[in-house]
Amino acid sequence: MTRKIAIIGAGPAGYTLAQELVKTENEYQIDIFDKEAEIGGAIYTGIPEYRMPKLFLEKAYNGLIEAGVKFHFNTFVDQTMFKELQTNYDYVVVAIGAQIENTFGFETGNGVVAGLTLLYDLNINHKQEDFKKYKKAIVWGGGNVAMDCARSLVRIIDDVTIVYRRSLQEMPASPAEIKACEKEGVKIAFLNNIKDILKDESGNVCGVQVAKMELGEMDESGRASCHEIKDSLFRMDCDLVAMAIGQKVDFTPLNDDLKTTDTHASTLKNVYIIGDAFTGPKTIGSAVMEGKKIAKEIEAKYNEGAN
Repeated sequence: MTRKIAIIGAGPAGYTLAQELVKTENEYQIDIFDKEAEIGGAIYTGIPEYRMPKLFLEKAYNGLIEAGVKFHFNTFVDQTMFKELQTNYDYVVVAIGAQIENTFGFETGNGVVAGLTLLYDLNINHKQEDFKKYKKAIVWGGGNVAMDCARSLVRIIDDVTIVYRRSLQEMPASPAEIKACEKEGVKIAFLNNIKDILKDESGNVCGVQVAKMELGEMDESGRASCHEIKDSLFRMDCDLVAMAIGQKVDFTPLNDDLKTTDTHASTLKNVYIIGDAFTGPKTIGSAVMEGKKIAKEIEAKYNEGAN
């Protein structure tokens, strides 16, 4: 019996799931829906080509097409469509990633941009010329998204500084990315945290207010906690701030009642959540492992039904 599976999201978790299922002896009809124009998710929209060439995505896409997987690009799944997928497919797998960027209440525009939005503008919309008007950029954050933002900007703007509230030892970005940033001329201001973004009379960014930080006891993340040093505020001049300070997941565009559980099974029948949408923002490797895990779970359910 053929099982119909709808995968929402063509990123590494979604396409790995499809790759694993088409290798089995069981029969699946797999449809992958994605709001972008190509396979890859954040690999396609966020990771610069100089860091990760995308030829492997084309290979993955061609392999899945040959195996009979159908892609539906430029397709945004809203609540109405989500209900249709629930009705028409045996399983719906949500692999939408952690797509909502944290901004801590700061409004974007006039020299303030969220990190993933910046990378999308540079990688997909090719708006490099729009950023040449800036002279001094600050990237706020310490993960790989911050590194990608800084390395992309330093190719356009001469003066780029990363502001990170902990030390090098606690920095979540990969050591290779940190070294690449420094080699390419990006400065890193460790043990500093942005408290406010300063604007001029025209509403444009003119600097940031920064507090010096110190490390303390270990926290729930397994890293040394950081604390603001009293009376340590100072100003750093800049005309562009890129905020790469984390992402979160929002399921409400799909269904108001959709939530994660302790397993990949969601709060809705036959709907699974995988990848960053389940774990929170992690690595490509983690997303690939998520795709493989859920493939085994679906295979187990298929075999239970066959018996």
